[in-house]
Amino acid sequence: MSSTARQDNVIFLTNRVGRQLARVMLERMEFEEFLPQGTHMGLLSDLMEHDGMRQQDLAISTIKDKGTVARALNHLEQGQFIERRIDPHDRRQKHIYLTEKAHRLWHYAAERARRTIDIASHEITPEDMHTCVKVLQKMYTNLHDELSQNEKE
Repeated sequence: MSSTARQDNVIFLTNRVGRQLARVMLERMEFEEFLPQGTHMGLLSDLMEHDGMRQQDLAISTIKDKGTVARALNHLEQGQFIERRIDPHDRRQKHIYLTEKAHRLWHYAAERARRTIDIASHEITPEDMHTCVKVLQKMYTNLHDELSQNEKE
């Protein structure tokens, strides 16, 4: 694939933009002696929306394999960002809950994310950003629906 063709390829571009956003946001981002990685932030994001999720549900929602999620959760637990609690109705299941420290990290990271988006969207009109977000959301929904349909078959 030529360099020009790659620049026009939505898969190549979204992957590259995502990696650059993560690099800029996480660069030199230390929080109380903890260096968060992209996987940590994805897990925290989902737990901020649905605190108490089961570990396997986190793997599905973050589109990560179970081993990657388990390692990231172990790291977050060692840093006292999460607590694992046994489900009283099914002792084989554990639910993941955020600690107050995780909420502080999330607010710190949200500010870093806002600054990163400000850098990335320099000289891009609000209308163009709105269109970009709408298109990306629709693409995500289309792909998610396709994967969900394939899992049902």
